[in-house]
Amino acid sequence: MSLSPPPKHVKAAVPPLGGPLPGPGVVLAGVSGGSDSVALARLLAMAAPEQGWRLALGHVDHTLRPESGDDARFVAQLADELGAAFFCQKVTVDGKGRSLEDAARQTRREALVQMADQTGAVAIALGHTAGDQAETVLMRLLGGTGLSGLAAMRPWSAPWWRPLLAASRQELRDWLGAQGHPWREDPSNDSANFLRNRVRHQLLPLARELVNPRAEEALARLASLAGEEEELWQAWCREQEGQVLQRQGTSLLLRGELLAGMHPAHQRRLLRHAVGLLTGQGQHLLALHVEQVLELLAGAPGRRLTLPSGLMAWREAEALRLDRAQPPPCPSLVLHGPATVALPHLGASLRLELVQEKPPVAGRGPSACLPAQAVRWPLELRAPQPGERFQPLGAPGSKRLSRLLIDRKVPQWWRARTLILADREGPWWAAPWAVAERARLKGTESAYLKLSFVDTPQG
Repeated sequence: MSLSPPPKHVKAAVPPLGGPLPGPGVVLAGVSGGSDSVALARLLAMAAPEQGWRLALGHVDHTLRPESGDDARFVAQLADELGAAFFCQKVTVDGKGRSLEDAARQTRREALVQMADQTGAVAIALGHTAGDQAETVLMRLLGGTGLSGLAAMRPWSAPWWRPLLAASRQELRDWLGAQGHPWREDPSNDSANFLRNRVRHQLLPLARELVNPRAEEALARLASLAGEEEELWQAWCREQEGQVLQRQGTSLLLRGELLAGMHPAHQRRLLRHAVGLLTGQGQHLLALHVEQVLELLAGAPGRRLTLPSGLMAWREAEALRLDRAQPPPCPSLVLHGPATVALPHLGASLRLELVQEKPPVAGRGPSACLPAQAVRWPLELRAPQPGERFQPLGAPGSKRLSRLLIDRKVPQWWRARTLILADREGPWWAAPWAVAERARLKGTESAYLKLSFVDTPQG
């Protein structure tokens, strides 16, 4: 960037900050040094005393240009002038497998989140304007987005706050110029190598000339209307949680019969909502992948589908399951006596307790009962070993555990998360699917070791 001298003083109204406004506390503003972010910082500083904000400026140095250090020093001086805390983080942008533009954006967001964590910020403010919003809508529209994508950037999507979405870039520059405040110019903003710049400097001017002189306003208005529609859909999706959409461990189950009976629009929305819950990144699922998941839903149980962001979908007998494709590490624990063991990857705990009366448990399911006097402590809780054999209660002999789980129609997701509870003489339980034959009760027991899965409430 190069320093841009303020233009001649002109009368310019103070651009308002759009809401909802965050509550009192630290507000971290992402400041590159350009006009939009400099205006953001100064407007926040003006409003801070009344709102109870403590302002901090966060600058991310992508180290992509020789003069990037000058940008950092400019923002540091601005923070000093405004009496704001200053944070700067140098990052390395890895564009492998994606555009440099997208890679830089993601790296920048991650750095700002780290700064916000350091400061305990209640919000991260970004200087996106109505022009940025119009560019985003146009890029998504031409890329074949669905209705959710037309909502583009939201004024508030925690922790991100965009208080300048209703202001134009020129309004902000006029206001800065009227106050005599400089900013820095980044020559890469004029480069045709980046998609957003081509939209900004070629497509939007053409739209203003040939279609609508106020094209940016029209596109921003479309985003606002789509955003209101999106809020309605999101409220509906939340109502489905615990009904059509249920958590099980790290996964989400969509009840197959209820989902299949829905209108396709409801199906698509709920699938996107589920993916957003799993990734924490919003509804990042392309229309192609949504249709593939719906085809999976219409097919026979046992099939699965690999999805972006490291996700997998499984078609089970009564449900469609979504989760990370790679199962989390299975715990490997040694237990020297009765205890309760947390199993975060299953959303449950395993409780081992000594009881005097025989508990009413079956040979399979989330509970089991062992003859206490036959247990040789310590017990080991672990993942099944490759090729491990298991003799379930009532079986004449052992078989490979993997074969046993398939024969019992255990879903694929669960097969990879089955646990073995064993002592030095062998397995007692393939949890939660089968108790070993050696656990057969003879009626002469004086005490029992009760094993049970206990659901962990979802926070």
